[in-house]
Amino acid sequence: MLDPRDKAARDRICRNYVGSFSRAYNVHTVSFQPRGRHKNEDRKATDLWEINGQRWLFLAVFDGHLGSAAADYASKELPIAIRQKLTACIDSIGGRLNCDNVAGEQSRITGMLHHEILQFDKQLWEALYAICPSPWDLTEDQARALAQKHCDVLERICAGTTMALALVNLDEHFMWAAGVGDSSVGKYLPESWYIPCTANDMTIGLSVVGNDGKRQGHRLCEMHTFKDPQEYGRVIAAHPATEQPLFDWEYRVLGWMTIARAIGNYSLKAHSAYLGKLFGHLPCMNGYRVAPLAQKILTPPYISAEPSVRFTDLHPVWRQDTKLFLFTDGVDNLVDGWLVFKPREHSGADPVDIVSELMADHIDSRVEAILGHKVDPRWSGRENNRASDVLGNLLGGLDVKRLEMVTDLDLLNDESEENWPFHIDDTTIIVWSLTDQP
Repeated sequence: MLDPRDKAARDRICRNYVGSFSRAYNVHTVSFQPRGRHKNEDRKATDLWEINGQRWLFLAVFDGHLGSAAADYASKELPIAIRQKLTACIDSIGGRLNCDNVAGEQSRITGMLHHEILQFDKQLWEALYAICPSPWDLTEDQARALAQKHCDVLERICAGTTMALALVNLDEHFMWAAGVGDSSVGKYLPESWYIPCTANDMTIGLSVVGNDGKRQGHRLCEMHTFKDPQEYGRVIAAHPATEQPLFDWEYRVLGWMTIARAIGNYSLKAHSAYLGKLFGHLPCMNGYRVAPLAQKILTPPYISAEPSVRFTDLHPVWRQDTKLFLFTDGVDNLVDGWLVFKPREHSGADPVDIVSELMADHIDSRVEAILGHKVDPRWSGRENNRASDVLGNLLGGLDVKRLEMVTDLDLLNDESEENWPFHIDDTTIIVWSLTDQP
């Protein structure tokens, strides 16, 4: 039984997250922001589709930046587009996917996902061009009028989101994982001249119990980061030498974003006049100095929406103790510790490994040593939500002081130079237990 102080700390955390549990298909979700649910820029999607008598599970997390507009739009509209194309794709191969044809046809679904994600991003550009084909000709009054008239559409184009999704055929035990986003730890710099948009790490992993009885985490999608030589080199090669250096010491392109790939973010994909003359009038850009950045945008695009897509045959691990999980970069920040409980000290731990082990019934003491506190495998108690269990243990587990810290607004809002910033990012987690369905 919890003591009053522990219960009060947990209650404050629970008031700031939205958790859900689907008993029919064992999908557990949670999304947390300590400043209040309304401040959360993450979004998630969980859908069950029936296509020609086969069941498909769609899971996705979206990590928005510069507001939630892009993440909110993508979480609602992208699943619809993918379902329509998946149906057409399945129809084109005879109406069903199975063990007999998957070897030859899985690449078709891989290609469909790749195309639809890029097409979804392209449609944002087409909407922008339809509203304003010549931003360099706009007067300030015209720009203000357009921004007001088309505010909702323009905000989801100007803002951006990273994404991770899983598409699972429940009857045949096949899965596709797709990701758009990068992995990077950035500082929280509230007074910087640039628009803060740093780490947006989207992760898909598989937690499997090995022969030794311990959980092993496996990352299912590539991570897109400018610290990756291939990502860095791709951008360097695409722009003239006269623009160099493109990156600052924290691998922010144009001193702005660490994000190498994202849906939206047309400030860095389109002509500089869109940012300099139009986007600056949007509510999501209030308080930001856009002119210095707009002057640096010479040969866009600097980032892309190119996804990585991977097919996985789940037959070898299709049992109830195997779990699929997706999470946004709030998890990475908590595992890393640099901006939370271990100022100026990186844990060096792999978030996939830590999340995987936190789903075990008996958690290794090594995990507690990395996190710096004791954990409770059933942290959520009567809620019985495995995603909330992971979140609660990352936020402090059995350490009441830490559980109090993560919702302490005075601590979270302390921007004084003498104090190391204490920052809890939006954190969204989906956990699904693989199990045969009726």
